[in-house]
Amino acid sequence: MTWQVSEQNEVMKIRLNYSTPRLLNSGIFGLLLSFLLCGCAGSSHPRLVSPSEGPTGREYLELYSNAQIATLHFPAGMYTLSAVDKIGYYYRAPRRIGERVPGGLVGLDGGIFVSKRDPSKLRGYVYRAGAITHVGNLSRARHTFHG
Repeated sequence: MTWQVSEQNEVMKIRLNYSTPRLLNSGIFGLLLSFLLCGCAGSSHPRLVSPSEGPTGREYLELYSNAQIATLHFPAGMYTLSAVDKIGYYYRAPRRIGERVPGGLVGLDGGIFVSKRDPSKLRGYVYRAGAITHVGNLSRARHTFHG
């Protein structure tokens, strides 16, 4: 890429050669591709877990009281270990997750995600358009694991 600068009536003009649009397009394309590839660390479809694959002594996660993240309401109760991916464990909610929308409440499938790297880190998750969406932070909600 070359830059040509000329002064004309005290105004600076910068002219770019013909290859500049191609460089910009390829740079933008590369940036978008890297965001798409690195954006999701987990899987949109974690595989079902067998009892031997799960964390020992952690088949169930009990949430002592209802928890809320924005418009999502996670019910209190026993969450059951149901799936795993490379970054964590998915505990299915005892009932559907309530989402407040204009005109009422809509039920969504979901539950609580527990990180493999830091088991004290809990996040909510819901299924939207056939994929899992991780939401918020539930680490401060009173909970315990049961085997």
